[in-house]
Amino acid sequence: MDQEKSRSRFWHDLAVRSVKLLNILLVCVPFAYIWQVYYSKQVYGGEFPLTGNLAIVLVYVLLYAICTRTYDAFQISQVRKSELFFSQLIAIVLTDTVSFIVIFALLRSLPDLFMFIACVMLQILISLIWCLTVAPLYFRIFKKRKAVVIYDSIHNLNEITKHVMFTRSYELLGAYDIDEVKASPENERVRWLIDRIKGAQVVFVMEIPSHERNIILKYCVENSISCYDEPKIGDILMRSSKQFYMYNLPMVLVERYYPSPEYMLIKRLIDIIMASVAFVILIPISLILVLAIKIDDGGPVIYRQKRLTKNGRVFNMYKFRSMRLDAEKDTGAVLSSGKNDPRITKIGRFMRKTRLDELPQLINIIKGDMSLVGPRPERPEIAERYAKDLPEFRLRLQVRAGLTGYAQVYGRYDSDPYDKLCMDLHYIANAGFVEDLRIMFVTFKRILFKEPEGCVDAGNGMEEEDD
Repeated sequence: MDQEKSRSRFWHDLAVRSVKLLNILLVCVPFAYIWQVYYSKQVYGGEFPLTGNLAIVLVYVLLYAICTRTYDAFQISQVRKSELFFSQLIAIVLTDTVSFIVIFALLRSLPDLFMFIACVMLQILISLIWCLTVAPLYFRIFKKRKAVVIYDSIHNLNEITKHVMFTRSYELLGAYDIDEVKASPENERVRWLIDRIKGAQVVFVMEIPSHERNIILKYCVENSISCYDEPKIGDILMRSSKQFYMYNLPMVLVERYYPSPEYMLIKRLIDIIMASVAFVILIPISLILVLAIKIDDGGPVIYRQKRLTKNGRVFNMYKFRSMRLDAEKDTGAVLSSGKNDPRITKIGRFMRKTRLDELPQLINIIKGDMSLVGPRPERPEIAERYAKDLPEFRLRLQVRAGLTGYAQVYGRYDSDPYDKLCMDLHYIANAGFVEDLRIMFVTFKRILFKEPEGCVDAGNGMEEEDD
C-alpha cells in the first residue's frame, strides 16, 4: 500500500513539475527570440556568441522562475484560475521590466519599444491559455484526495472546509472534534485517532493538543499520509531556534529575537532609501488626495494616531484621514467594521481600497518609527485589550512595526487576533532580506487583485483601525 502511495505521489509530482516547466519555457521563448534576433545585435553591434546568448536567456528564465515562486503562480490545486493568471501576469511584467532596464543600460539609449511590447503581449497570451487549459485538465486527471480534519476549534474548521478550493481539491471523509476523547484513557485516544485517519490521503490537524497531534504526525509519516498541521505559538517560536549538541544530547536554543547588526543596518538603509524615493515619486498623488479630502468634508488632511512599535514604544503614526472627524466620539477606540463602516468618508473608501491612506507612513519609516516590513502597529488601548486574553500578543513587539507584513499579505480583514499574531510571529521567526523582499512583492499583488469570495481576502488586517 505504501509503495502504491509513493508511486502515485511520484507521478503526480512529476506531472505538476512538467506543466510548470512547460509554462516557464513557453513564456521565455518570446524573450529569447527578440533578444537573439533583435536586441543582442544592437547591444554588441553584430553576432554575439551562442554561449553569451544562452547565459542571458538563462538569467531571464531564473528571474521569471523566482517571480512565479514569489507570487505562488503555479499553485494549480489551491487557487482559482483568475488568481493563477494574475500571479503569472505580475511575474511576467516584473521580469520583463527588469530585463528592459538591463537592455536599456547596455544600449545606453532607449530601445525600440515595439518588439518589447509585442513580446509582453505574447507572453501574457501564452500564460492565459496555459491557465485556462492546465487547471481544468489537472482536476480532470487527478481525483479529489480523501481528507480528514481533526479539530479543536469550530472556527478553524469552518475556515478551511468552507473554502472554495478545499471543496474542489479534497473529498472530506469526516471532521472530528478532539473533545470527544480528551478525557479517555491513552490507548482509547490512540485507537480513536487511528480509526478516523486510517483511510485518508490527507489529514488536517487544527489546534489539537500536542500529545494527540504527535500521534497523528507519526502515523501519517509511517503510512505515507500527507498531514497539514496548524502550528501553535510555541511551534512558531521553535522555528527560530538554534540547533546544536550539548553534553552529547541534541538541543535547541529558543530566545528573544536578536537579529545580526549588519542585517539591521542594511535593513534600515533600505527603509530610508526606498521610503524617500517613494515619497518623492508619490508627491503628485499625495497632493491630489489632499485636495480631495478638503473638498470632501473640509477637515484636517493628516490624522495622527498613537501606535506601538518595537519594545512597546509609542509613536504618532500618520495617515490620510479616511473617516469623519467625530468617528470615535461615541464609541472610543474600536476597530473598523470594514468597508461598510458608515464613519468612512467617500474619498476615504477609495483610499482604503487602494491603501493610499497609508502613504504618510513613509514619513514614519524615514523617521525610524516603522520599517517597510514588519507587524502592523497596533493602538495601545486595543493591544492592551488583546493582551488580557492573549498575553503572547506582546511578542509581536520584538521588531519594529511595518508598513506591510505577513498578516497583511496572507491574512484577512476578519482574521482573529490569534491568527494574526501567529502570522506576525512567523515573520519574526523567518525575518531576513529574502522574506522582506517577498512580502513587499506580494503586497503589490494584494493591493491590485481583489480576490473572489471564498479565497483569502487582501484585507488590511490590523491597519484598518478607526481614524
